[in-house]
Amino acid sequence: MLYAMRVIIGQEKSVASLLAQSVKNEDTGISAVLSPEGMQGYIFVESDKSLDMRHPALKVRNLRGLVEGDVTFDEVKQFLNPEPVMANITKGSIVELTTGPFKDEKAKVVRIDEAKEDVVLELIEAAVPIPVTVKGDQIRLIQKEAE
Repeated sequence: MLYAMRVIIGQEKSVASLLAQSVKNEDTGISAVLSPEGMQGYIFVESDKSLDMRHPALKVRNLRGLVEGDVTFDEVKQFLNPEPVMANITKGSIVELTTGPFKDEKAKVVRIDEAKEDVVLELIEAAVPIPVTVKGDQIRLIQKEAE
């Protein structure tokens, strides 16, 4: 069975890791712990037994409890193969930087390095066009390049 568990937002990865370590040698029935990239505040647990939150192995910091109701595999399946970060970004697209010293600046995509997931940008509002190289997860697509 699949169970959804509430955790403090931003602590999903650490709770999943701590929970996996905690139940490793315990007889809780937990066989897998999933912390989806796009979902905040929840992790998923696969167990062949009914979970009892009073079990000492489930007393993990920042774990807030079990969500009532069953979770189906179809609901979790979408998180197993997430869409690549750079799937919709093409040369000439307008993007916004989400982190770093140029946060909230708009830029035009000049070049894409798929292998390294790097993107070379030119800042739109800069007086002199300076190429800036950033990772693909540090930008957000605003406008696709006109076909």
